[in-house]
Amino acid sequence: MSERMRIVGLGAGGHAKVILDILSLRDEFQIVGLTNADPATVGQRVLGVPILGTDDILPRLRAEGVSGAFIGVGSVGDCRLRRKLFELARTLGFQIVNAIHPNVTVARSVRMGQGVTIAAQAALNPDVVLGDNVIVNTGAQLDHDCQVGDHVHIAPGAHISGGVHIGACAHIGVGATIIQGIHIGAGALVGAGTVALRDVPSNVTVFGVPARIIEKRE
Repeated sequence: MSERMRIVGLGAGGHAKVILDILSLRDEFQIVGLTNADPATVGQRVLGVPILGTDDILPRLRAEGVSGAFIGVGSVGDCRLRRKLFELARTLGFQIVNAIHPNVTVARSVRMGQGVTIAAQAALNPDVVLGDNVIVNTGAQLDHDCQVGDHVHIAPGAHISGGVHIGACAHIGVGATIIQGIHIGAGALVGAGTVALRDVPSNVTVFGVPARIIEKRE
């Protein structure tokens, strides 16, 4: 048997639990621990995995032979922390692993970057392309030929029709529906239950049926 890759999780919240559960179903990883921004949590455990320290310990862990990492921060509508942690891990030389639940449908022609999470019961149809650090959460569905940019979070139960383009750092809310061929701009937030019938500009929040712009975002 080949030696298991030693990995560390960056973040210790709810999304970290999802990834820990997925990775526990695979034999090739040894999870050494987690980091968390709050020093007061050091020594606590998440699903039995210890919080080892803040992100300041990452260079030491890398020097000690911990070669893999995952981003355990989910975020709701703001990808900046997840993006920062991803870039930090990559700069330090960690291999950012994908966490794909065994109970998903992923077509053979799907392509994906590093640090992708695909949670239970998700479905990705042919020629879907996922960028780096993308979350496809529980029960989300992406039809054929969708293109999803870096750091996008597609929340549970979202339905994305064929040929949809989603820009980097966008957030697609719980149960949202996006019809075929729509473009969702970078940094956009599509609210929970929203139905997008036309293109959504970058850096706006849309909500409702049909979607309407309710505010601009930074």
